[in-house]
Amino acid sequence: MPTRQAKSSWWMVAVQFILGGVGGFGVIAAIDALPGELTLPLLAGVLAVVLLMLWLQVLVHEVGHALAGLLAGRRFIAAGVGPLRLERGDGAWNLRWGGGVKGIGGFAATFPPGPERRRSAALFVLGGPMANLASAAVAGGVLVFADVSQPLAVAALGSTALAGLLLGVVNLVPLQSHGWHSDGQNLRELLRDSPAWRVMQGQQLALAAAMAGIRPRDWPVASAGVPEGLPPQLRAPALSLAVSVALDRGEIDAARQAARALAGIWPGLPDGQRQAIAVVVATYAARAGDAELLAAWRPHCEGGLLDLSPYRLWLDAEAAAMAGNGGQARRLVGEARAALPRVHDRSSVVVLGEYLDALEGRVAR
Repeated sequence: MPTRQAKSSWWMVAVQFILGGVGGFGVIAAIDALPGELTLPLLAGVLAVVLLMLWLQVLVHEVGHALAGLLAGRRFIAAGVGPLRLERGDGAWNLRWGGGVKGIGGFAATFPPGPERRRSAALFVLGGPMANLASAAVAGGVLVFADVSQPLAVAALGSTALAGLLLGVVNLVPLQSHGWHSDGQNLRELLRDSPAWRVMQGQQLALAAAMAGIRPRDWPVASAGVPEGLPPQLRAPALSLAVSVALDRGEIDAARQAARALAGIWPGLPDGQRQAIAVVVATYAARAGDAELLAAWRPHCEGGLLDLSPYRLWLDAEAAAMAGNGGQARRLVGEARAALPRVHDRSSVVVLGEYLDALEGRVAR
């Protein structure tokens, strides 16, 4: 299987180099400006505060996106900062340790409940950078105009101002890192009303339908097809929709074609997206009864942005049943049922529940 992966653009590499240089210079300057004698405990405290403020700015960025999305009428699905995830399942909220994803420090996933005006979409995109810049302005103002002399407070305010400014500005630049687009790149596509943006909007409408409990065969993009010339990051969700629709209609040949196309572009997808796409291909393999294909794709389903554990449990149950291990399959079916409230949309709860019912019927002896 190919192993090529999406890379950062040379612009992003240059920006990361500049950020490292500016950040390092800022830390040195902040330490040099601290009042009083510098001691080892004080230095350690300052560095810890600086690192904490940097991560807090990532959190501020994602909270800004989430709040802007809510103001624009979107519904929150999930958010992550580093390895931490907060997700809205169909039955409960979940806080979990999800691991890191190359190319992004955090994310906020929301979706519009229906057709969305570009102005509302732009509000969501700008929410993150504007939150960074606003917090940087506040921290910088307090540092300049207030009488702050405590060393750790100076370090906290200074690092907040610097990190907020850098994150806010850099995210507004049209860039790509390991296949993930910056807010500036997304805003550029939105303002140009590009074909890629229109396809993304169509995919969001399908997600809204899934959240409302509408089955894949009835999604609004069911007959739209997969446009040619899309970048892999957008072509993959379109093909995933095609697999889901075809499987729900019982059109196994159409599902096979879309799954093969997915497998062809999978190696070039960004980390975080590849795991979700692997689940789609493995789902086709399970429904087609192809044990060899399922075994090949199941290892690639680990990780991802969102919690994929209910699907992995079902896939493992299918693999156990194919191997003739009915006892293990029955146990895994029970674990998958218990995990259903972690699934993010009602449609998948219904469809996955049917898959579990069918499997349970085959191994109930």
